[in-house]
Amino acid sequence: MRQYIRHPGFQKGSKPFLALDNPLPMELPENLVGERWAFVQLPFSAVVKEISSLERKQTFIGTLDLDLLGLDIEAGTLVPGVAVASSRAKPLAAWMNSLEVCSMEVDTNRGCLILSVGAATRYTYATYKKTAVATQEAEAWEAAKKACEGLHFLAIQDNLDSDECFGFWLLLDLPPPPV
Repeated sequence: MRQYIRHPGFQKGSKPFLALDNPLPMELPENLVGERWAFVQLPFSAVVKEISSLERKQTFIGTLDLDLLGLDIEAGTLVPGVAVASSRAKPLAAWMNSLEVCSMEVDTNRGCLILSVGAATRYTYATYKKTAVATQEAEAWEAAKKACEGLHFLAIQDNLDSDECFGFWLLLDLPPPPV
């Protein structure tokens, strides 16, 4: 660090050249909008089984190497997720698959779900009416994510009661990299 301070181009108080911030979420592109959504949970064993099943089908899927990440989650642990229903589930899943889907989070102040894609892109994915019950459900969903070391999922279906997924992404909250 001291060598940098002695560099002739050093300017005390200047902002770093590369900074990763948490930008305000943008409006979700129309092609990514679902018709309904719900907070859901599946036991970890069911998530692993679902991924295995979907990998054999022609389904849009995004998985993570949990062993490589060092996650040790018990089979019965409930993994939180968001299920999205759309009458155009297959095209919606295809569009979603074209993104580098990273994670989802709840913003209880704004009453919305935020989808993070890539290194610094965030979308307001869905909104909800801010009520005590809705806020409690959103906070419980975030608490469940923390209990799973940040693991969660996004499932796209033709309706919320369906057992068939057209898209399934395993997501993980990660801290920003040090810059």
